[in-house]
Amino acid sequence: MKKNKIKFGTDGWRGEIAKDFTFKNIEKVSLAFVQYLKKFNLIKNGIAVGYDNRFQSEDFARVAASICSNANIKTFYSEISLPSPALSYFVNTNKLDGGIMITASHNPSNWNGFKIKESFGGSAKSETTKEIEAILEEMNEPIKPADKENQKYELFNPKPEYLKHISSFVDLSIIKSAGIKIIFDPMHGSGAGYLKEIIPEIEEINSNRDPLFGGVNPEPLPSNLTDLISTTKESILKNKLSVGIAIDGDADRIGAIDPDGTYISSHNVFSLLLKHLYENKKLRGKIVKTFNISRLVEKQAKEYGLEIIEKPIGFKYIVEEFLKGGVMIGGEESGGIGIINNIPERDGTLNALLLLELIAITGKTLSQNLKSIMDKLGYYYYDRLDLHIKRDLFSSKLEKLKNIKDFAGNNVTKIETLDGVKLNFQDGSWILFRASGTEPLLRIYSEGTSIDQVKFLLGKGETFIKE
Repeated sequence: MKKNKIKFGTDGWRGEIAKDFTFKNIEKVSLAFVQYLKKFNLIKNGIAVGYDNRFQSEDFARVAASICSNANIKTFYSEISLPSPALSYFVNTNKLDGGIMITASHNPSNWNGFKIKESFGGSAKSETTKEIEAILEEMNEPIKPADKENQKYELFNPKPEYLKHISSFVDLSIIKSAGIKIIFDPMHGSGAGYLKEIIPEIEEINSNRDPLFGGVNPEPLPSNLTDLISTTKESILKNKLSVGIAIDGDADRIGAIDPDGTYISSHNVFSLLLKHLYENKKLRGKIVKTFNISRLVEKQAKEYGLEIIEKPIGFKYIVEEFLKGGVMIGGEESGGIGIINNIPERDGTLNALLLLELIAITGKTLSQNLKSIMDKLGYYYYDRLDLHIKRDLFSSKLEKLKNIKDFAGNNVTKIETLDGVKLNFQDGSWILFRASGTEPLLRIYSEGTSIDQVKFLLGKGETFIKE
C-alpha cells in the first residue's frame, strides 16, 4: 500500500500547487471527509464548500463539491470567493454537517490548502483530522474522479448575513462619528470589500484579486505591509486619529499599523482587544492563549482577575475551550483571535471593527492605548524568525535544548515542552523553538524587555540551530 502523504497540520492540509496540492489529492481528501461523516452518522443537512482568491481555488473547490454531491450529500458551493469566517458562519447558522474551505491562508502564493470546518462553525478538532488521516491511510483503491458534468450542488452567498452578524458586535455610529482615517489592506485576499461595505468611508488598498499577492506572502507582518505602512504614514498629516489594518489571505487573521507607521504586533492586538472587551464592553470570561503569546496577556489576566488557559499552537486547540463555554477571548501568535458570543472561530474583519471601536471610544491611537496598558503592567517586545531548514536537521537540536542549563549567557530557569521547546529566563524573557504546523519551517519566537534583547536572543537561536 502506498503511504498516504496527506497530513493535517495546525489548521488543515496544505501543499504546493501541482506538486502535492493536485485535483487527484483533492478528490482523495474530500472523499475521506465524506467517509468520516458517514462512519460517524454525521450526515444530516449537508456540506458547504468555499474558496479564497488563490490560483484555481474555485476549481479545486468545485472538485470537492462534486465529490460530496456525488456521494448523495446535499452540497452548497459558494458563488463568490469568501473569507473563511464567512463560510464558518454559514455552516453554523444553517446547522450543516461541516464545511470545506479551499485556502492556504497566509502561505506563499504557490501553495493552497484544504480546511475543514465542523458543524459548530470552527476549525476541525484534532481527533477529527486524525480520523480522516486514518481513512486516507486505508485508501488503496483508485478514486472515482469527480463527475464535473453532473453537478448537483446549490450555489450560496453568505456575505449579506455575515456582514449583518459581525456588524452587530460594535456601535457603528460611534466609529463613523469619530473621524478616524482608516486604511484597510486585505492583501489581495478574499476579505476584500467586506469592511468597506460596512464602513464605506474607509480607503481600501490591494483589493483586486491577485493570486501572486503582489509578490509577498499574504500574512500581515511588517515585511509584507510596505504599501499599508506608507499609506498610513501619509494619512497622519491630515488626521489626528488614523489606523492601518490588514487581514491575511482568507481574512481570519489581523495586523495593524499606527499613524507613524509603527507595526502593532498580533500579541499587542490581543492585549488591546482584551482591554476593550473587559473595560469598555464590560464582558467577562476565561482567556485562552497559545504557548507563544506574550506574557503581557498573563499580566492582564491577573489584573482583571480572569482565569487564563494556555494551549499548544493552533486555533483548533483554542476552539476546544470555546466549545466548553465561558471563554471571553482566545487567540494565537499569528493574529487569529476569537471572541465571546460569536462562533468558535477567529475573524480578522470582526476584530478590525473592534479595534476601530476601541479607537473611537477612547479617542486614542492603538499605540496610545497600548502604552496605557504597558505603563501599568510592564513593557514587552516580541519577534519571530523563520528558518527554511529540513526537519531532520533540527530535530536533534530540539532534543538537546530540553536539557540545556544556560543559553546565550542566560541561566535557564524553566524549560517547557507543550509545543516545541521554550526556554525561560530570570528576567521574564524567553525563546521558543518549534516546527511550523503549516509550512516546512523551523520557527524561533522570542520575547524580552527590549527590542535589542529580542534580536540578540533570536540571533543566538539561529546560530545554535545552524552550527
